[in-house]
Amino acid sequence: MRFLTKGDKLLISILFVISLSSILYSLFLYPDHINKSAEVRVNGSLVKTMQLREGYREEYRIGGQHEYAIIEVNSGKVRIRQDDSPRQIGVQTGWISSPPQQIVNLPYRIVVTVVSSEAQDLDFIIK
Repeated sequence: MRFLTKGDKLLISILFVISLSSILYSLFLYPDHINKSAEVRVNGSLVKTMQLREGYREEYRIGGQHEYAIIEVNSGKVRIRQDDSPRQIGVQTGWISSPPQQIVNLPYRIVVTVVSSEAQDLDFIIK
């Protein structure tokens, strides 16, 4: 059985301090206290919550072969990428990323809402 030498212990200690300090540095420099997400509701019922964060990509399909919608999340934004509704209003809305923005697809009763854990500023009209 081989034991650790003083040099091994010193090297392990230095590596431990460097990794711990880099973790603490990133936590203090880039706090992740703002959690944004997109809530997808169909007929008023929550069916999916999608995280909105940089570098994250996800797609979610609602429906079958007919009467469908594909919701896409990409780098902190969300949109209805494709659906087969007649007027394509949900698709034409485009990307949304700030609360309380919404995308509404009335033919299939789909509402996509951006929500956040951050306190929202009041609109001037509300004041």
